[in-house]
Amino acid sequence: MRTTAKDYARQVIALDDTALEEFVRQWVSRRCQYLEVHRFTGTGDMGRDVVGFVTASRHEGDWDNYQCKQYGRTLPTETGILEVGKVLHYSHQGHFTRPREFFFVAPRGVNRNLKDLIFNPAKFKQTLVEKWDQYCAQKISEGISIALDSSLRDWIEEWDFSKIRPLSVEMILEDPAALSVLAAWFGADPGPAPSGIVPTEVEARELPYLEQLIDAYSEREGNQFANHAAVLRHEEHGSHFWMQRERFYDADSFVRFYRESIDAQEIDTFKRDIHHGIIDVHRSAHADTLARVDAVMGQAARLQPCGILEKYARVPVKQGVCHHFVNEGILRWRKN
Repeated sequence: MRTTAKDYARQVIALDDTALEEFVRQWVSRRCQYLEVHRFTGTGDMGRDVVGFVTASRHEGDWDNYQCKQYGRTLPTETGILEVGKVLHYSHQGHFTRPREFFFVAPRGVNRNLKDLIFNPAKFKQTLVEKWDQYCAQKISEGISIALDSSLRDWIEEWDFSKIRPLSVEMILEDPAALSVLAAWFGADPGPAPSGIVPTEVEARELPYLEQLIDAYSEREGNQFANHAAVLRHEEHGSHFWMQRERFYDADSFVRFYRESIDAQEIDTFKRDIHHGIIDVHRSAHADTLARVDAVMGQAARLQPCGILEKYARVPVKQGVCHHFVNEGILRWRKN
């Protein structure tokens, strides 16, 4: 039975606080081009759960705060106000700069009153200031009362409250960056990769495996082909040569697609399975180099790698990975 977005939503909602923070850390790491993503834990987090650092200056520069709240209901107003007040207080103390963005990651959403404050930034700011004693003064640090003096008040009022945003589980699941995390945590299906597009002109990155193929055709004919264009004009080898490029680019598109949508380890495992599946055929004796290429291509086509990519690994993809092995120096088509 096909797993739906609602199924994944239920699984995210079922995570405990610690698991939710780790889930969010992994998601945030893929979501934006942060220089670094860090998860703060324990009583000394100062209102930070998951932080995305924008620059090498980390907390001395721009950073985004992802405050994770796993409740059995929508996030309460008092909790939202307290968390914002806490971060602004500790930033006023000099522990870090004020966050560039402040996200409430609340899988069940935020309650109506808190949502109203978030969508009316000036009202949120006014409420925090006017009700500081009610929501924040006694609750930021245990056993310590934090007064809203003029310096802290000015610090709060200078901050842009439009930077506060709610993130529900539905919003997380709509983000393409969440797919790789869902695949890793819950076995989500990443879907098929697009086919590769073969450029008319040979690209520099193709040259290692193409040059070895040209040598293979030359060996078979007993006559050195000048370049790839000469091979393409050959009645028999031209179509064979073009097909190898199709395979190379299918594999290229496949790897690029899944490196962005699932855990990179899945790609590494897939390639390792292909390598183990063809290496004995590659090492065997063959009539010539082109016979070795064809034997490896035939073996690759029959392989059934394990993992979530198995059903999307089309024959040309598995064959094209072998050409990438040659490009990377893992294999050589011609044994000198």
